[in-house]
Amino acid sequence: MLFPAFMPNGRDKNAEQHRRRFVTVGVVAGKGRRMPRRRWLGLTATLLLATAVGACSSAGGASANVRSTALARELAGAMGPPDTSRLPILFIHGNLGSGDLFETQAQRFTSNGYPTDRIAAFDWDASRPASPREKSFPQLDAEIQHLLAATGMKKIDMVGQSEGAELAQKYLASSPERAARVAHLVSLDGEQIFNAPKGVPMLVVWGGGDPSRRINGAVNIRFLEQERDGLTTSTETFRQMFRFLTGADPLTTDVTPDSARIELAGRALLFPANAPVGDARLEVYRVDPKTGRRAPDGLQALLKIGADGSWGPVRADGTASYEFAIVRTGEPVHHFYYQPFQRSDRLIRLLTSAPDKELGGGMTADAGQTDLVVDRGLEWWGDQGDASDILTVDNTNVITATNMPRAKLANSIYIFDRGSDHASDVATPIPAYFQIGFITGVDLSIPSGDRSLAVALTPRGQTAKRTVLAVPALPSKTDRLTLHFRTDP
Repeated sequence: MLFPAFMPNGRDKNAEQHRRRFVTVGVVAGKGRRMPRRRWLGLTATLLLATAVGACSSAGGASANVRSTALARELAGAMGPPDTSRLPILFIHGNLGSGDLFETQAQRFTSNGYPTDRIAAFDWDASRPASPREKSFPQLDAEIQHLLAATGMKKIDMVGQSEGAELAQKYLASSPERAARVAHLVSLDGEQIFNAPKGVPMLVVWGGGDPSRRINGAVNIRFLEQERDGLTTSTETFRQMFRFLTGADPLTTDVTPDSARIELAGRALLFPANAPVGDARLEVYRVDPKTGRRAPDGLQALLKIGADGSWGPVRADGTASYEFAIVRTGEPVHHFYYQPFQRSDRLIRLLTSAPDKELGGGMTADAGQTDLVVDRGLEWWGDQGDASDILTVDNTNVITATNMPRAKLANSIYIFDRGSDHASDVATPIPAYFQIGFITGVDLSIPSGDRSLAVALTPRGQTAKRTVLAVPALPSKTDRLTLHFRTDP
């Protein structure tokens, strides 16, 4: 969606004062640097033309709106080369999270001119909520130094979600030298400290909860109807982050498809500790989106995963569907399936584990059954009436009010035949999974075999946005499957 300057409901005095500093479009707040003139003119012309097209087509109904949106996307994709004046952004996830939570926001930033290599995510062991944050400081030091060296910049911008924001706040407070390397801090529903870090401008975006929460000296914005991951991945939050970090409104909050070949990269990690996967190889295949089966000559890359879990980049097509397979000696092959990426993505996280060391104690492995993990960077809702999510596996909806209440804040679903009894009970959550934060477990018998499974998502009751991921019905004795749905419309 393309739009002019905007201020959300729930703004406060600091936010309004911050907005007034942004009168000159293209000036980066606090840096005195301007967007390159050529790019600024291109952005302005694109916005004006897109607005004009939208106005002319407003009487044409839904089809005209679709055409104008498509044109806007094409124009946004042709805005010119990436803006190398942008500071790098380092995202930090919260408990039981990983860097892929920020994939959509990263693609929104690159859709607005950020170079892909200026955006990174810090993966840390957030499996124990009470673990000392200071243990992660040395790794965070190394991540920041690497990002600065790779980009030639002297400072980064830092964005933390919940416990990740707490980690960032304590990191900045630990020494002036560390704070000096950070230009801005964004806290997404993080810890309520009394004052903003000294010398580092701070934006705080609060979600649901106590509406009186605030941090003195920071810009405080509230979206009380949003929660945790929903707040982190929302267009409203992106708009506020972009404005705070750059001093200008984004041209778009869409992920604009890249017409050129894209690059895919990321890390393979042992979840939830987010440790490197170890000795393993990665196979990347192009698949038939109708069946999930590998295309003829579909092998796109065969890679040895790095000691830190890193892999890539792999050249790819933004409109194609891909499978990523982690192959480890003595372990089931772990297959990951994605919707088309649209743009380059370097925050892909392939989260695996030994079957006996995964959250919940491990799904039942059976040569006659298929096990699935389905996730997205947004909470699943099963008790919100017409606004609930619908996720069907072989036409069975696995989201219910009992296994996926909104208050659970679950973003991952472990689906398997509990006890290998070939019976299903999707209404009753599996206790070993339901008791863990942000995940849930569903008892569903999924016969394996020479066939494809259709996993269909209707997000928040929006039938027009229904999407389907097709995957092979592989036996869980030898193969594990993870399906990742996008959070952007």
